[in-house]
Amino acid sequence: NLKACLTEDLRICQEEDSPATFYKIIPDLYQKFPAVTTGNSSILHLIVSCIDSQQLHTIVCNVMSKKMKIFNVRSISSLLRTTLEWETFEQYCVWQLLSAESVPSESVIDVLKDIKDTHHFELFSSMLIFLKSVKPTEKVVKKIIFLQNFEDQLVIPITVWWIDKYGEGVIRIIEGFIGSAVSSMDDKRLNILVQFVETICKAVDNSHVIYNQANLWRQIKSSYSFISASVKENCPMVQKMMKEGNRKSSLQGDSDSVSDKDSDESEEERPKLSKRKRDVSVLDSDDD
Repeated sequence: NLKACLTEDLRICQEEDSPATFYKIIPDLYQKFPAVTTGNSSILHLIVSCIDSQQLHTIVCNVMSKKMKIFNVRSISSLLRTTLEWETFEQYCVWQLLSAESVPSESVIDVLKDIKDTHHFELFSSMLIFLKSVKPTEKVVKKIIFLQNFEDQLVIPITVWWIDKYGEGVIRIIEGFIGSAVSSMDDKRLNILVQFVETICKAVDNSHVIYNQANLWRQIKSSYSFISASVKENCPMVQKMMKEGNRKSSLQGDSDSVSDKDSDESEEERPKLSKRKRDVSVLDSDDD
């Protein structure tokens, strides 16, 4: 078995020879035996288990120069799940290499499908940084929205970041999902979407993004105007969302009215103040 023999030879080289020799032959092996090396978690673990900053930089350069391909898109999810048992530094090195190779984001997100533990912090922080540089498409946003187990660790931070950077484009994608769920009468999906929007609105309100909560409510409110009566009756989250949205819009309107009233009162007071000043000036003049 070529795969087993090559992996064992590399292990011996890494443990018994100098690291310089081991890292020198790695690019050539990936070029000459791609069927054996690409997507091989055992070889990848040998690479990151004793790597230093210079060696990591050299491999990143080789990857970006297309001299070696480390990851197989078809098996990326299973490979990343395997790395969850590795040391923290080893996992971070894997994500450095992953970012250098520009693996499709949809394949990377799929690693979360079978993960229940919310304490894989290396995975979550690395994926957030990875997704930060990804332009949100319908496929990517959809995968993120329905990751219900990882709201605080992943879903909320990356969605707020996307809203701040891409604004209305992301909101339109979310509105499209809501419209699709309404059209298909998919109450389960609609509940998830409405709850997601409510959570994101609160998160945006507590952040410094350009879209504040009131703007988000107004943007998304149009998506609920065509929801049929039967869906409204059978979907408590929709009822809550629409009621809350109307309340916030009303409060926003009252706030604007109060501001206008205060402004008018200020305008009325100015002549009075000016008259008082003139009166005081006249009195001072009489005293002289």
